[in-house]
Amino acid sequence: MGSAKSAMLIFLLAMLIASCATAMDMSVVSYDNNHHVVGSSGHRVATGPSHSDSVFDAEAMLIFNSWMAKQGKVYNSVAEKERRLTIFKDNLRFITNRNAENLSYRLGLTRFADISLHEYTELCHGAAPKPPRNHVFMTSSDRYKTSAGDVLPKSVDWRNEGAMSEIKDQGHCRSCWAFSTVGAVEGLNKIVTGVLVTLSEQDLINCNKDNNGCEGGKVETAYEFIVKNGGLGTNKDYPYKAVDGVCDAHLKENNKNFMIDGYENLPANDEHALRKAVAHQPITAIIDSSSREFQLYKSGVFDGTCGTNLNHGVVVVGYGNEDGRDYWIVRNSWGNTWGEAGYMKMARNIVNPRGLCGIAMRASYPLKNSISTDVRSMT
Repeated sequence: MGSAKSAMLIFLLAMLIASCATAMDMSVVSYDNNHHVVGSSGHRVATGPSHSDSVFDAEAMLIFNSWMAKQGKVYNSVAEKERRLTIFKDNLRFITNRNAENLSYRLGLTRFADISLHEYTELCHGAAPKPPRNHVFMTSSDRYKTSAGDVLPKSVDWRNEGAMSEIKDQGHCRSCWAFSTVGAVEGLNKIVTGVLVTLSEQDLINCNKDNNGCEGGKVETAYEFIVKNGGLGTNKDYPYKAVDGVCDAHLKENNKNFMIDGYENLPANDEHALRKAVAHQPITAIIDSSSREFQLYKSGVFDGTCGTNLNHGVVVVGYGNEDGRDYWIVRNSWGNTWGEAGYMKMARNIVNPRGLCGIAMRASYPLKNSISTDVRSMT
């Protein structure tokens, strides 16, 4: 009798371990061919009124545990974990329902799946909504103004040219303004010198006192700082800490800094000028990324809910077309588990001249005198 009970306990334990292993092996969350969320049972995770809440809760718990392991999440208390699970389940329902609409993009359980939209907005948006009043340029440059004779590549992707460093992660520091600035400067450096050097956002956070470090800043002020202060240090010599720090003047003196000669604004509300500029170099853009769809974006050409309250700095590194939909390739600074390995395809050539999420409203770029004004031959 005792041996039978022991055997039963062993069997139940084995089943529990197998169940957990199945959950842990999921790549955060699975999807079927129609982009519906699929639970550990292999069936679609339904969220409608006809679906049992208990079944959904069970599936959601397994998915949550898998997601926690994938993201390396640890909570300080059981109460905090329960609160995060509640938010996670709400986001999971939102993802499932939105993906059921078969849109041109797919949502997924990104690194922000356990936080509310309000928390996400507070955490991730660090670009000041307007440029500084006294910044060097108040009018846009005609450098990339379009004309009838322009012949531009059908598609551009500066990643294919080796002009992009690995995707970075700003962490809990609202330093997107620094990452977007540095991303454009790294790209320009590669175009001019032929060598890709990973540069330092921490240099800007610590030393650019006209900005507010992890409390946010302006890309225009960051460009001005690089021009006036002898360039930008490398990430190797000045690594990213995701916290405000004291400027190390001695370290800067010993760095081999990359210089830029200036920076310019693109004509506002002109996606055609933005396309011409991106054909020459990666471009910094300030966008509105405050929607829940943006928070949970996974893949595809994003044309979801988006305003024009500019709050987040990104780098536009290319453009193209997918299934008849024009898009921008946007580099983010939220690590490689958000979006398409850290990037987003954002709808291009929309009706609103400001561009989706205001991408054409406030775009700028660094200058280096030796950069060619000829469009490079790319496919």
